[in-house]
This record gives sequence, structure tokens and C-alpha cells, in this order.
Amino acid sequence: MKVNRDIRIQKYASANILGNTQNLLAILEKIQNRYKIEDIHDLRVASRRIRTALSIFAPFFPKSKIQGWGSTIRSITSDFGKTRDLDVQIEFLENQLNAISDRKVRAGINRLQLRLIQNRKKRDRKVKKHTTSLLKSKDLNSLLNTMQRISQTPGEENYPVELYQLAFHTIYNALDQFLYYEVFIQHPENIHELHLMRIAAKKVRYTLEVFLPLYQGKMDAFLDIMKNIQQKLGAIHDCDVWITFIPEFMEAEKQRTLKYYGRSSAFHRFIPGLEFIKKDRQQERDRIYTEFMNEWQKWRSAETWLRMRELILQASVSVMDNTPINTDGSRGNEKNANISG
Repeated sequence: MKVNRDIRIQKYASANILGNTQNLLAILEKIQNRYKIEDIHDLRVASRRIRTALSIFAPFFPKSKIQGWGSTIRSITSDFGKTRDLDVQIEFLENQLNAISDRKVRAGINRLQLRLIQNRKKRDRKVKKHTTSLLKSKDLNSLLNTMQRISQTPGEENYPVELYQLAFHTIYNALDQFLYYEVFIQHPENIHELHLMRIAAKKVRYTLEVFLPLYQGKMDAFLDIMKNIQQKLGAIHDCDVWITFIPEFMEAEKQRTLKYYGRSSAFHRFIPGLEFIKKDRQQERDRIYTEFMNEWQKWRSAETWLRMRELILQASVSVMDNTPINTDGSRGNEKNANISG
């Protein structure tokens, strides 16, 4: 495919990618020099933002470059994922231990936390090695330099019609993929579909972030809604992970005890705490799911998704008609109804 050389779109894309790449490199340096639990989370968010932008603007850059950049960025999202999960789980158990005084319950939670900490320590060397490798990465250096060079290239600063059209089609398709899962959410047992909906929600969120400057503040309310949805579906998924993991852990720990002592009776003292965590996470899942469904009905009643489609269509049409877009996102003298829900 021939590369589209519209410098205005390249400059728009490069400004977005450059800022996120600089942020990503700064976080990597933080991880290398000292460690905080949120660093891994921030790193993965930065990587998702870059991946989204690279995917959207792939036709505007050389294919060979996109492939190299994309491969390196994907490795960050995936390789640091398990580390982030362990950090969150360990922190959760620490909070549980701080709130529970019953020794019978604490025994199982302590054992679970011990195993997770052991697994986390095993990953420390991989994290440090990968961090060092990324800071020396030729692909990241190439990505940074390319985006800096394009950002500094002289040229028109206005947003072309083609950029609004790209935004319209990209957001529209991402929203369609997200709403495909609506039929499944009426049934809380659809664990897999809820997880896929969460992934689709992330795509909508990061896509909206890429094109946010085009809509002059009018898209902010929709972005907040998508962040809310992502957070709630993420919390449901975290509970599902615990609910599935606890029985597996119990069996593995039972077998470990049997192998070490020759009998499994020593394992029994851990059961109350492990069953407590599973029950607690099931109750929390039920609570979050109910909350999510109540909010979903409000968003539906407010025609949130229709309003989002109308906004991106209106912005695209306004530019095509050479009609200025008002600060509230409306065209000419027209005014949009306020977004609710």
C-alpha cells in the first residue's frame, strides 16, 4: 500500500505518539531506578495509547517502520501484564490482612500472599532485564526520532477533512464492536463475553483519546463514560480471576503439602481463609455487576451511544461544508442537547 503523505495528518499523529512515547520512556527510567506499584500500570497504559495511535495511523507511515514499532510496543503490554496482576493481587491481600483479625481466616490468606510474593520475586529479574532492553531499543529510539522530526516539520496546522473522516470511521467501528457485546451482559454468568466487552471498551476509550482535540471538549463526557465502563468491567474481571484461581490454588497447595509431609491434613488450616477470599470476591462481583447494569440502563435511556455517533458525524459534516465548529461541538447556530447519564 502506498504511504499517504498528508503532512497535516502525519503531524497530528506524531504529536500524539511523541507525547506518549516520551511518557513511556520516562516511566521505564522510573522502573529502572526505583519501583512503585503504579509504574507498571502507567507503563501499560502508555503502551496501549501508542499501540492504538499506530494502528489508526498505520497507512500514513512506512509499513516496515509500523511493524517494528508495533512489535516492540506490544511486548510491553503483554510482558508486564502478569507483573501488574501480581502487584494488584498482593496489594489486595495486604488490605484484607489489615482488616481481618481472625487467625483461622488469616492463615489461608497469609499462605496465598506468600505464594504470590514468591512468584512476583521470580519476575523481578525479567522486569529489570526487559526494562533495560527497552531503554536501549532501536525501535523505540526510531519511533521517538521519527515523531520528533515530523512534529517539527513546517506546514499547515489545521485539521483536514480526511482527519475528521478517519476519526468518524475509526470511532464508529470501535463503538460497533463494543456494543456487539450488549446482548450478553444481561446474564452475569457470561464471563468470557464480559471480558471481551472490557477489551472492546478499552479500544473505544483509547480511540477517543487519540481524536479528542477534534471535538473541542464535546467528547469529554463520552470519554468519562468509557473510562467508567472499563473500570467496572475490569473490576468484574478481577473478581472472576480470583473466583477461578482460588480452587486451582487450593488444589495445587494441597498437592504441595501432600508431597512435603506425606499427608494433606496440614493444608486444612488454610481452607477457611481461602474460602473467605473466594466468597468475598463473589459478593464483590455481584455488587459491581448490579451497579454496572443500573448505570448501563441510564446510559441507554439517555441515548448515549446515539449521541456519540451524532457528534462525530456532525463534526465531519461541518468540516466538509466548511462550516466552523462551535466550542460546544455544534455546527453553525445549531446546539446539541446536553449529554446525560
